[in-house]
Amino acid sequence: MNIIIKTPNFIGDTIMSLSAYELLKMEFPNANFTIVTPASCVDVFRDKGIKRVIIDRSRASDRNRLKLLKEIREDRYDLGVLFHNTFIDALLFKLSNIDKIIGYNKEGRKILLDFYIKLDRNRHYINHYAFLVNSYLNHKYKSLPPLKLNYQKSKLLKKDKNPLVGFVLGGENKGSRAYPQKLGLELFRVLKDENIDIILLGDRDDNLNNAIYSSSVKSQNLSGVTTVGEFIDVIASLDLLVTIDTSAMHIASATNTKFITLVGKGTSIFESVKPKVDFGVYLYKDNLDIDDRDLISNIEPQKIKDTILEVLR
Repeated sequence: MNIIIKTPNFIGDTIMSLSAYELLKMEFPNANFTIVTPASCVDVFRDKGIKRVIIDRSRASDRNRLKLLKEIREDRYDLGVLFHNTFIDALLFKLSNIDKIIGYNKEGRKILLDFYIKLDRNRHYINHYAFLVNSYLNHKYKSLPPLKLNYQKSKLLKKDKNPLVGFVLGGENKGSRAYPQKLGLELFRVLKDENIDIILLGDRDDNLNNAIYSSSVKSQNLSGVTTVGEFIDVIASLDLLVTIDTSAMHIASATNTKFITLVGKGTSIFESVKPKVDFGVYLYKDNLDIDDRDLISNIEPQKIKDTILEVLR
């Protein structure tokens, strides 16, 4: 049996779809799996038994969509699973002559689907993906499979006797989700004399702030220099992660790394993406602020420091 999966477009969402993927593997243990996914999400499926990876660049142009269609049609598929909810994804699968296509009924695409269910936005994202698969399987399974990422010990980290604490505080491109640079500098000032090794993480856009932080405190700045696979390995090798970013949070939760999330304005309601683990700590200021930026800027550096030391104790 050949099964093709269109993954979500973001790393955190793709990680949350792994339980649904495990359900498919449990039900079809001898199936050959193909994923259609952005390049940024490929390493989420590292050592997960994927036979073929098709890189999805279709958002860039119609020409890329035609190229993607041609790539999908190179093989014959018995089942297509849509974890991304756009009409164009369903159309591409339909034009690829996949025997049976399942997905959520969104954007008027049910005419393209062989099995569909109504989208419920109140469902947790992990359940959102798993519920689709389990509904197709006539609700055969009762519990979510473990959600785990495969990783290896990072070769990028300089491990000493001190705990390794990673920080993803964001940059200007993160807007109101980022921890303000002024407060970040204060955070590293109050952490300066603690027995921890500071690892600065993030993408290239975070590097401007991280370069400023690294000049104020002894640290290792890895922002913008890691692949996604290396980023996963680094987080998996930490003793603690402090993050404003939910993708990094989900990597930590799926690699058994303790984490502290600074909760501000997100791209989704936080309860719908909150990891289903018991080793995460969530900091937010419960107040009456209206402005998005105030939601995260009211989390005091001293509170973050105290929480870090408590978690590491």
